[in-house]
Amino acid sequence: MSEPGASDSPQTSTVAEVATTDNVSSPPQVDEAKPVSEPQPDAVNSTTTTVTSPTVTSPPSNLKDDEEDEEDDAEGEIVKSSTGPKPKDERDHMSIVFIGHVDAGKSTIAGQTLVLTGQVDARSMEKFEKIAKDLKRESWYIAFIMDTNEEERAKGKTVEVGRAYFSTPKRRFTVLDAPGHKSYVPNMIGGVAQADLGVLVISARKGEFETGFERGGQTREHAVLAKTLGVNTLVVLINKMDDKTVGWDNKARYDEIQSKLNPFLKSTGFNVAKQVIYIPVSGLKGLNMTTRLEPGLCPFYNGPSFIETLDVVPLPKRPSTGALRIPVLDKFREGGKLYIQGKIEAGTVKYGDKLVVYPNKEGGEVTYLGTDLEEREECGPGENIKICIQNTKAENISQGFMVSDEAHPVSVVSKFEVQVYIIELLPHKPLFSADTNASYTFTRLEKK
Repeated sequence: MSEPGASDSPQTSTVAEVATTDNVSSPPQVDEAKPVSEPQPDAVNSTTTTVTSPTVTSPPSNLKDDEEDEEDDAEGEIVKSSTGPKPKDERDHMSIVFIGHVDAGKSTIAGQTLVLTGQVDARSMEKFEKIAKDLKRESWYIAFIMDTNEEERAKGKTVEVGRAYFSTPKRRFTVLDAPGHKSYVPNMIGGVAQADLGVLVISARKGEFETGFERGGQTREHAVLAKTLGVNTLVVLINKMDDKTVGWDNKARYDEIQSKLNPFLKSTGFNVAKQVIYIPVSGLKGLNMTTRLEPGLCPFYNGPSFIETLDVVPLPKRPSTGALRIPVLDKFREGGKLYIQGKIEAGTVKYGDKLVVYPNKEGGEVTYLGTDLEEREECGPGENIKICIQNTKAENISQGFMVSDEAHPVSVVSKFEVQVYIIELLPHKPLFSADTNASYTFTRLEKK
């Protein structure tokens, strides 16, 4: 497939004036309300649930800012597993995020992907089926692989960003299952910010596509957010093709969805011809997920399956040498050590490297490096990692901070160029109102 090309997008470039100093203080940490059924008093800004096969767990978040733990941070003891770190995996890595309107089938497709790639064993599947049966939600059992807390399973709505992993002979993948309900858009944004590829799940069922696509539906909002957050390639899965209101031979419905989505995606900034790929699937039955459809089942589609497509989608170009840049996504404490989670946007990090966390300029030697699955000697661009850095304190690290190597510090500026997207605004939610308190000043309009 050809490399996705640039396309014109409805954007406005401006220069914003900001007040900065050499000694930038840490912004106050604000704990966002986390709608979960069980309290998690020790969690720190954790909106991501990790799925590790064959069982489902959440990442440890037992952060304590007491003096004893601070002393542990300063000591910077080497934290290594009994088998030691593994060498760098030379296969390309890609993070994919499932987005779309609520009830489109995102969690089911994400769970089915793990099942079909051998990440979930039979015993675990039996457990999920039993839980779903007890809740009288038998058809939701595959979604329970990604939806792990009681609220998600009881209501059938993803709240946190589920995270899991699978691989093919060609590539390694991180799966991010974003919430579809409008109440959890902040969590969804956190998931998309980690992704290289967006998978927009559309329900072909009569009435469901229309609900998600009409004004106020999450299909539109998720597509816009994905584009503005740097996702340049979109795989659109037309799900529930096996539904009785649709049918695999219903080309008219398939074409209708495409004809409505394409103009909107183009207006959002996607090059529809090069950056948008449509695939009909059945997430519940796993059809056209890993293997192609049987001849004759879907007369109008004879293209690759979902997993086949993931193996050939062009990866974003990221430099593996030069400046290291890791935006901080989360932090947590495990075994008395402070871990920082983030995605390597550029550069390579190794054990023993000396890193600095900006803007507070704290840092030291790397004492642990790895993914959620294993400890690693070296990690490169695109990898989602967790890392221990000497001389860092929990209260001085926030989401959005930047990790850099000592040789390539992060620049501090007084002006920067931004892109502002203004999409369909609801009348009762204006962009600016009488009580808007802005901490920035627009100084120049470059273009519309």
